[in-house]
Amino acid sequence: MTETTANYDEPWKAAIGEYLPSFLSFFYPEIHNSINWKKPPVSLDKELEQITASATTEKRYADKLFQAWLLDDQEIWILIHIEIQSQYDREFSQRMFIYNYRAFDLYNKPVISLAILGDETPSWRPSFYEYGLEKSWMRLDFSIVKLLDYEWEELSANNNVFAMMVMAHLKTKSTTSNLTERERWKWELVRSLYERGLSKLDIINLFKFIDKMMTLPPELQQNLESKINQYEEEQKMEFLSTMEERAMERGEQIGAKENCRQNILDLLQMRFLSVPDTLVETLNNIEDLARLKQLLLETFSVNSVAEFEELISDNYSGEN
Repeated sequence: MTETTANYDEPWKAAIGEYLPSFLSFFYPEIHNSINWKKPPVSLDKELEQITASATTEKRYADKLFQAWLLDDQEIWILIHIEIQSQYDREFSQRMFIYNYRAFDLYNKPVISLAILGDETPSWRPSFYEYGLEKSWMRLDFSIVKLLDYEWEELSANNNVFAMMVMAHLKTKSTTSNLTERERWKWELVRSLYERGLSKLDIINLFKFIDKMMTLPPELQQNLESKINQYEEEQKMEFLSTMEERAMERGEQIGAKENCRQNILDLLQMRFLSVPDTLVETLNNIEDLARLKQLLLETFSVNSVAEFEELISDNYSGEN
């Protein structure tokens, strides 16, 4: 397993979508205190898609966009971006600027841009973008939060759901090359959910976020689930012992991978009459569904099985 196997974006997006007030209270308390929470914010997924599709950068990074109202009833849009870079990214500030002005250009709404920096470079703290000449300047300032800044003891004592999200994020990052250690920390975090006085719904939601982020290989995941089952039996709880549901979800994922592999082999067989066993074995070792889908598309354009094997060799380094 490599660092890319860990899933950061989906859990963060889901958590922000589910717990926006808690998100702002934890990371941006001044903004939280300025919002009229009697008028629930509205998630603007379609608008976000149009904003990012209209941008000129090759990659799409913006994550969540909300419509909210301040205490004086002024409408604002809140654009939240989660950046999981492990090194300096010189285009980051420009992207923040592009998404901000595209939101204003398309919808004529005041936009507040916020960034969560989950990278491992303490000195990298972009907070503005500007360009101009002489007295003619354009500048965007945006608020950032650096996850590395948070102290573990303070996070452990905080019952906000995003204290747990930060803890899970930091431990996922720090255990990239030690998955046994990741499993240990994942269990510690899951067990602590029961001790924080959270509601059953919050425990279940947080478990889903942590479980998806702190990805483990099957054998370590089974160890974790055995611990959860045993703990809940001892504590006479049934919060997370819905293994059947999670097993079904994993089964669906496994089924999709198997179907994709089989479709690749069927197409190669149809086009080139035979497929070597070594290629079958290589495909069976690829666990990334997105990669398998890309390879399925490649089967239509390659000119030989050898070319397809070379394509895999060039782009796939294997997973542990």
